[in-house]
Amino acid sequence: MRIDKYWLLSAISLLVSVLIGAGAFFISYQFFKDELLMNSLKNAENYTEVTAVSVGSKAKARQLVEILERAPYIEKVLLKPPEEKSEFLIKKELLFPDGKLKVFLLLNKELIVERAKESAQKVALSIFLVTLILTGLILIAVRNFYLKPLWRIRRDIGKISRGELFKLPEGKTNDEFNRIRKSINQMIDTIRKKTEREDVISQFIHLLTVGKGFNGEFVSLMRKVLNITGCDGVIIGVKEPDNVNIKVRLIHKDERTEPLVLTKPIDNLQGIEPYLLEIQKEVETTKTSLLSSLEREIGIKYVFGIPLTVMSETVGFIIFFKKDENPVKEEVKHFIRNIAKSIAISVEIKKLINNLEEKLKREKELTEKIVKSLVRGIEIRDSYTRGHSERVAFFSKRIAEAMGLKKEEVEAIYIAGLLHDIGKIGIPDSILLKPGKLSKEEYEIIKFHPLLSYELLKHIDVLKDSLPGIKYHHERWDGSGYPEGLKGDEIPLQARILAVADSFDAMTSDRIYRKGIPKAQAITELRKLSGKDYDPEVVENALYILLNETPPPSEEFISPELLNLIEERRLDYYLRDSLTGVFNRNALELAYGIAKERFKDFKAFTVDIKELRNINVKEGWEKGDQILKKTVELLQTKLKNAIIVRYSGDNFLIFFPQREAVEVTVRDIEKKLGIKLTFHQIESFKDIEDLKVELTTLEFES
Repeated sequence: MRIDKYWLLSAISLLVSVLIGAGAFFISYQFFKDELLMNSLKNAENYTEVTAVSVGSKAKARQLVEILERAPYIEKVLLKPPEEKSEFLIKKELLFPDGKLKVFLLLNKELIVERAKESAQKVALSIFLVTLILTGLILIAVRNFYLKPLWRIRRDIGKISRGELFKLPEGKTNDEFNRIRKSINQMIDTIRKKTEREDVISQFIHLLTVGKGFNGEFVSLMRKVLNITGCDGVIIGVKEPDNVNIKVRLIHKDERTEPLVLTKPIDNLQGIEPYLLEIQKEVETTKTSLLSSLEREIGIKYVFGIPLTVMSETVGFIIFFKKDENPVKEEVKHFIRNIAKSIAISVEIKKLINNLEEKLKREKELTEKIVKSLVRGIEIRDSYTRGHSERVAFFSKRIAEAMGLKKEEVEAIYIAGLLHDIGKIGIPDSILLKPGKLSKEEYEIIKFHPLLSYELLKHIDVLKDSLPGIKYHHERWDGSGYPEGLKGDEIPLQARILAVADSFDAMTSDRIYRKGIPKAQAITELRKLSGKDYDPEVVENALYILLNETPPPSEEFISPELLNLIEERRLDYYLRDSLTGVFNRNALELAYGIAKERFKDFKAFTVDIKELRNINVKEGWEKGDQILKKTVELLQTKLKNAIIVRYSGDNFLIFFPQREAVEVTVRDIEKKLGIKLTFHQIESFKDIEDLKVELTTLEFES
C-alpha cells in the first residue's frame, strides 16, 4: 500500500503517547504516594498531640488509642514497638503530667496507595490525551502538507510512465514540492533528450548501413537533429576523388522533403567547406569572412563544422549553422560529434559495400560467361541442345521463384539448368546425333551423361551448390529414373524442378526427326505423369509458367551461318551417304518423318542395281561408283521432292506419292545407263518399324 509508512508512523506516535502516559502514571504515582505519606505523617502527629492534650493523662492511654484509631489514615495504634519496621509507621513520644508515653502509629497503607493511584491515573490520562491530540495534529499536518503532495507527485510520475502525462504539472507557488516537480521535469527533459539523441544516432547508423543513403528518411532525421541542437541548418558533403557531393543542404524552415544533391569540383568549393577540408579539424566560428557570398546570403552567423574522418582519412564534412551568434552548448557539440562519427563510418561502409557489390557483380558475370561458354561447347556438338539449356535454366529459375525458394537457391538452380547436359560432351556422335530411337546399348551409354556432367564440374567450388540438380535431373518420382534410382523426396528439390523444365522443353522443341508438340499437349502430358515421373508440387507450380511465359532468345555467340554449316557437315557425316549425297541407313527414320510432313499420302519403293558387284569386279570400283551417283542424279532430276535413302550398297528406298512416275523414271535410267534395275513397291506398312521389317525381308531375299 502507498501509505504503509504513514500508518507505521501513526502507530509509533500512538505507542509513544501510551509510553508517555505510562511514564506519567508511574512518576505521578510515586509523587502522590510520597506526598500523601508525608501529609499523613504530619497530620497524624498533629492529631496525636491534640488528642493527647484532650485526654491529659498517661493513665488514660486506652482512651487515647481508641480516639487515635478513629482518625484519618491511622490504621492502628500500638503502645509497644512492632516487630517489623515500615515506612508507614510513626513513633511518637507524648509527655503527660503523670509521665511519658510512647505511641506507635501504623498508617493505612492501602488507603494511601489507592488515593495515590487515583491521582496518578488522572494525571497520566490527561497527559496521554494531550500527547495523543498533539501527535495526531502533527500527523494530520504531515499528511496534508507533506505526504499528499508527495503522493500526487508519485501519481503523476505513474501517469508519465503510462504515457498519460508528458511532464509533471507545475504550480504557481515556489514551495519545496513545486521545486521537486521542476527538478523531476528537468531530469525527464534530460533523459528524453539523451534518449532522443541516442535514437537519432541509431536511426542514422541503420539508415546508412542498409544502403538507403541520403534519402528522404535521412532528411527527416536531420530535421530532428536540427530541433535537438537548436541549429537553423546543416550542410553535408561527401568527398570523391575529384569532387564533393553535397548530399544535403537543409535549412530548418525549408519544407523540402527531398535531399538537395549537388556535385562540385573540389577546386570550385567556396566558403567554409574548402577551409574545413583543408585544416581537417573542428571549426567553430562567427567570422563571416570565412563564409561564401551564398552562405552570407542565407544569413549564417555561427558555424560549427566537423570533418568526417575514418582511420585518419577525410571522407567529407558536416556543417551546422545558426542565424545568430549564440554558440551551441557543449553537450550539443558532443551530440553533433557522435552524429558525424556515425555518418563518417556509414559513408565508408557504403563505399566498401559498393566496391564489394561491384566486385561480386564482375565475378558473377565472369562465372556466368564461363558457364555459358561451357554450354556453348556442348551446343556446338549437339544441335538439339542449342538454346535448350538456357530455356531449361529460365523455366527452372521461374519455377523455383514461384515455390518461394531463397535467392541463393534460385541462382544455383539457374546455373544447374545451364550445365545439366554438359556431360553429353563425352557421348559419341553416333549416339548423340542419332535421329531415331536408341538401342538398349545406346540408351545405357546416354544414361551416363548426368554422371559425366557431375564429374566434370564437381571440383569447381562456385558450382558446388548446383551439383545436386545436375547429377540427379533424370531421377523420377517413382524411382524409375537414373543414375541412382532415387525416389520421392530422396531426389533433391533442385533436380525435381529441373526434371519438369527439361522434359517440357524436350517435348516442345523441334528435333531433326520430328516436330515439337504444342505447349498445351506438353502440359497435359506433365499432368498425366505427375506423381509418377514428376513431383506433383513442382508440376502444380510449373504449369502456369510453362504455358504462359517465353524464355528470352539465346545470345548468338557464333554466327548462325557458320553454326549451320558445322551442323550440316556433322549431320551429313552421320546421316548422308558420302558417295551419292542422299540419306543413308542411319537417317531412315528421319527420311520417313520428312516424307510424312512433305506428302499427304506417299508410297515406298525400292530400286536395286542388278549386277553391280560384277561391274565392280570387271570394270572397277570407279565404274560402279559412277553408276550409283548417276542413278541418284537421274532419280532426283526426274522425281522432284522425292526422298531417297541408300539403305544398303546397291539398294535405294524412295518415298514418293506416284508409282507410275517412279516406274517410268526407273525404266528411263536403265536405257540411259545401260544397266538393269529391280523396281518394287512396298505395299503395306503401318509405321517405320513395319517398313524396316519389309526392307530386311527384301534384302534377305535378294
